[in-house]
Amino acid sequence: MGIKCTSAPETAIQIQVWYGSEQHFGQRGIPQRWVNILGNVLPDTLATLRYSLNGGFPQLVSLGEDGRRLARTGDFNVELHLDSLLVGKNELTLVAESNEGAEVKQTVNVYVRKQQSWALPYAVNWDTVQHIADVVQIVDGHWAQVPGGVRTLAPYYDRVLAFGDTSWHNYEVSTSVIFHGFASPLPGPPTYGVSHAAIATRWPGHDADAEQPHVKWYPLGATAEFRLTDGLDSCRWRVFDGEHLYVEDSSQHFSITLGTQYHMKHRVRTLHDSLTRYQVKLWEDGLPEPATWDLVADENSTKNISSGSALLLAHNTDVTFGPISVIPLPHE
Repeated sequence: MGIKCTSAPETAIQIQVWYGSEQHFGQRGIPQRWVNILGNVLPDTLATLRYSLNGGFPQLVSLGEDGRRLARTGDFNVELHLDSLLVGKNELTLVAESNEGAEVKQTVNVYVRKQQSWALPYAVNWDTVQHIADVVQIVDGHWAQVPGGVRTLAPYYDRVLAFGDTSWHNYEVSTSVIFHGFASPLPGPPTYGVSHAAIATRWPGHDADAEQPHVKWYPLGATAEFRLTDGLDSCRWRVFDGEHLYVEDSSQHFSITLGTQYHMKHRVRTLHDSLTRYQVKLWEDGLPEPATWDLVADENSTKNISSGSALLLAHNTDVTFGPISVIPLPHE
């Protein structure tokens, strides 16, 4: 009697679009120049992923892990410039192909509005939100709603939520943060020597470069990073913009307890044409807000970014961000 040989069945390709097959952008306003469609493709033997927009020419999509914006094997971030999208419905077709030549297609309907202006003041109470993307634009990362906030499901290099408008000028952002865990801030990717939770201001979107997705995160107003240290006993702020501004006080020694809620605040205000001031503070929940700022950074440059939206960022940290409040500030 002969022996019947069988081959192992090929693993089915799965395209997982994290935030659904119907996504809406611009319904509150325009926080950045890009629209991001995020997800993951299985299995590991996948050969290529490409997309076409409204029946256009197919474009290759990078697959992670890449040490920066793509965190896990098979992660993708389809980054579409707002100018390439129609007002109303856009059809994004994703095509994944295995090394064996098998293909799977998935369509994402992308709805865009371009005439809205994001209201200021602005507030988010996560317990009344149905979908994360109803109140912020997800730029990077896999996030989930949890009681009282939104949490990183897969900590890595900058996991980013954007809110606000390209027209926002002088304003103050408040939120809360719970640190659940973090990666040791070692040299090289993906930490690059820093683990933090941050609030950035005057964000226009990633700058165009040769990468997909783009990795050049400046120019912007400034990012205010609350940096964690291995012992959690000498944590501190730094404020910088990647180009002209870098302020850090190494004498600061905040002690942080995992699982404890802290409040964060970042204020940006242009004092005159060439001087912009950034002010930040952090304090433990249940304690009174400090009267003074932990760090003040002045950028005296004619190249200041004058307006833009705000970001919440988790860089190699497992965090829950709580309610968001943004208020406008008058000129001084």
